[in-house]
Amino acid sequence: MWRLSCVVSVVLLVGLCLSLGGDVGKTYEAVLLDPAQVYDGDTIQDVRVNILPYCRSYNEVLWPGVEVDAEGVWVVFDLRISGIDTPEKRPSTKTRSGEPRSADSRSAEKAASLAARQALIDLLGENDNRFTVVNPIIGKYAGRFVGDMYVGDVNVADYLIGLGHAKPYAGGTKPVWNF
Repeated sequence: MWRLSCVVSVVLLVGLCLSLGGDVGKTYEAVLLDPAQVYDGDTIQDVRVNILPYCRSYNEVLWPGVEVDAEGVWVVFDLRISGIDTPEKRPSTKTRSGEPRSADSRSAEKAASLAARQALIDLLGENDNRFTVVNPIIGKYAGRFVGDMYVGDVNVADYLIGLGHAKPYAGGTKPVWNF
């Protein structure tokens, strides 16, 4: 419930700042305060996104998850990287057909998930954990936002796919990994 309140507060705050002459586009600068926030290869928890640069010049928390500092107004939320699926950190115990999965299969998926996570942490570390979120939307699961993510000029989805840590995913049935 508090996330909904936070979203409503952010919308109102952005509207207020826009009426005062602010400019909000569809590209937002973001920062990861701790690499441990990378949950797996396609989800980052507690992303700090600057939704309104330089609106105010003091430090305060306006609402849980909404902060103001000298760089602007920041919201904190979980981000799912658009366009990809990575192996799960907590693999399912069953196949799509309902058959039990072997311990080896689940261990292989968990190891692949940790490799994808580490690749994302390493990429972020090359840019001081700063990145850009493009075209964010509210996701349908787990209260996350979904958006394209860039570290510098690198499209993170394409990068992880190129390394074999992710598969293209546009919604619907997730790709099969065959572990």
